[in-house]
Amino acid sequence: MANDQEPKKRGGGCLGKLVGLLVFGVFAGLGAALYYIYLPQDLSDIGGATPSLTQPASPPRDMRAVLTKSIEGDYSVQISETELNQWLARELQLKQGGELAQWVTLKRVCVRLREGVAEVIVERDIAGYPLTTSMFLQVEQMESATGISTQIHLHGGGFHEMVPIPPRGGRFGQLTVPQGFLIMVMPDFQKIASLFETEIDLGFQRMARIKIEDNRLTLDPKQPTSREKAGEQSF
Repeated sequence: MANDQEPKKRGGGCLGKLVGLLVFGVFAGLGAALYYIYLPQDLSDIGGATPSLTQPASPPRDMRAVLTKSIEGDYSVQISETELNQWLARELQLKQGGELAQWVTLKRVCVRLREGVAEVIVERDIAGYPLTTSMFLQVEQMESATGISTQIHLHGGGFHEMVPIPPRGGRFGQLTVPQGFLIMVMPDFQKIASLFETEIDLGFQRMARIKIEDNRLTLDPKQPTSREKAGEQSF
C-alpha cells in the first residue's frame, strides 16, 4: 500500500511546485510592470518639451494661421517637433480639476515625432512626483479617383515585426502597453483634443498629404494630379 501511494505523492508535489512557480512568475511580472509604470518617461530627447534657459528670439508660430495660409495658398508646410511643442506650451492651459486637484497637477503635454509615428505625452505631477502617460498615433491615407481619405490609427504598430497583434497603444510611464489599455486614458486625451478641434481639422482633415518624420511633420494641401488619380494607393 505504501509503495502504491508514493508515486501519487510525488506527482502531486511536482504539480504543486509548478503551480507555485507559475503564481510567483505572475506576481513578479505584475511587480515589474508597476515599477516601470511608476518610472516617468525621459522627455529630454523631445524638441521644445523642456523650457529653454534663454528666451526665444520670436514667439512660436500660430499653428492655426500657418495651416490656414498653407491651405489658402495651396503650398506645403513643415512644422518641426520643437515648434509644435513650444506652441502647445503656450496655448494649452494645463489644469487638473476634481477632488484630486490639490495633489494632482497636469504639468505639460508634448509630442514626440518619429518616422511614421507621433506620440502624444501627458505629464502629471502627483504629490511632487512626475507620472507620464502617452498614446501613439499613425496616419494612413488612401488615394483614389474620388479623392484622398485620411484615417488616424490610435496605435504605433506591432511590438515586433513578426508579431503585429496586439499593436502598441502607448506608454504608462516607461512601460509600453497594448492598444486596449488606452481605454483607461482615452478621456484625458479626448479633452485635450477638444481644445484644438480647429487645428486638428486644418492639419489632418483638410490636408491632402500628411507625412510624419523624425522631428518634423510635413503637411501638403495639394490634391493629386489626374495622372496620380489613375490608380489607388495608400501612403
